[in-house]
Amino acid sequence: MPNYGMLQDLNDFVYFAAVVRHGGFSAAGRVLNVPKSKLSRHIAALEERLGVRLLERTVKRFRVTEIGNSFYAHCENMLREAERAARTISDASGEPHGPIRVSVPNGLLQGSLGTMFPEFLNRYPKVQLQILATDRRVDIINERLDLAVRAQFAEETDSELTMRVLSKVDLILVANAELAASLPATGGIDSLADAATVSFLSPSVDWQDSDVWEFTGPDGTPYRHEHRPRLSCKSVPALLEAIYAGVGVGLLPDHVCAEGIREGRLVRLLPEYQMSQATIYLVFTATQGLPMAVRALVDFLVEQFRTLRATTQCQQ
Repeated sequence: MPNYGMLQDLNDFVYFAAVVRHGGFSAAGRVLNVPKSKLSRHIAALEERLGVRLLERTVKRFRVTEIGNSFYAHCENMLREAERAARTISDASGEPHGPIRVSVPNGLLQGSLGTMFPEFLNRYPKVQLQILATDRRVDIINERLDLAVRAQFAEETDSELTMRVLSKVDLILVANAELAASLPATGGIDSLADAATVSFLSPSVDWQDSDVWEFTGPDGTPYRHEHRPRLSCKSVPALLEAIYAGVGVGLLPDHVCAEGIREGRLVRLLPEYQMSQATIYLVFTATQGLPMAVRALVDFLVEQFRTLRATTQCQQ
């Protein structure tokens, strides 16, 4: 049976979670529009009722105790379920609406997803999309996100999360027509020996002096090409423009290069070699009970990436 005597404490749970999430009483007070002194009194009363110290406070800072961190995780779960409960009632209207919080890697936001999201919002005018553009690995539970988009070279599993593959993305080697024509006619990986390159930075690093491309040859032989890129960054559009300008040879997703290849502005190099492949995932916390707006976004992105993949294959 629920402990209804705890209902008087629920506001204090919210206050405590906000203080931890925003890193202090002042910041939480600004977000909640509640005076700092009131927050402090409520947290102190909560600690007294629970009989534990949740926060260690000094004049200039505070620290969350070990039991406080554990309690905070449960508070966030409570708030997330409360939001879902409210959305379940709202979803009875039959039309997707309300806020969706989603994290997206910068490269994808500047590319395919940057054009997909406006179309989604036009299709569902009562939805508000809140996008966190970041290349770091987010914690969708503690950061209270509805969805996270991840792009990775290695297969991933997580027992606490639901992971749905949006797309397998083939990476292809391309150069502008002039640079491609200047490469040695020897063929194979040797033709890249002295070629200038541009390179996409892994989300896990900020700088790199050198990079390695791994290929599989027509006969199944693996190859590695070590190089020092003239340009390295985390922006796919920036790398594409550099390749168009002849700065260097680059390894980019096939759908990003499809238009340039079709127009003759780009040339695909070593097409008989198999390059790396990336997987784009949608990550969320449950398959059942998703708010209608979140479910609509999941279905929309699956549909869009399926169409994008089919179009890319036709253009190559």
